[in-house]
Amino acid sequence: MQHNPPFQLYWKLFSNMLTSCPDDTVSASSNMDMEDRVSHLEQRLQLQEDEIQLLKAALADALRRLGNCEEQNLGATGTAPASHHCRLLL
Repeated sequence: MQHNPPFQLYWKLFSNMLTSCPDDTVSASSNMDMEDRVSHLEQRLQLQEDEIQLLKAALADALRRLGNCEEQNLGATGTAPASHHCRLLL
């Protein structure tokens, strides 16, 4: 997955504001600290996006298995009794 383009645009604008700021208290090291923090946050965001995709896939698989199990129960008995439990292998 790629980084969110609007975020990169905002980061460039923010970086330009920092470098063009007339205040002498903004140093190069604080700018580097900020870049490191942003980089770390981008990495965390990427990991979270990947985790969400994995969770979506796992949920879709579990729902598919549940649907298959219910179909098997319906096929075997003609109706799905309330007391019949389906065992999912997760």
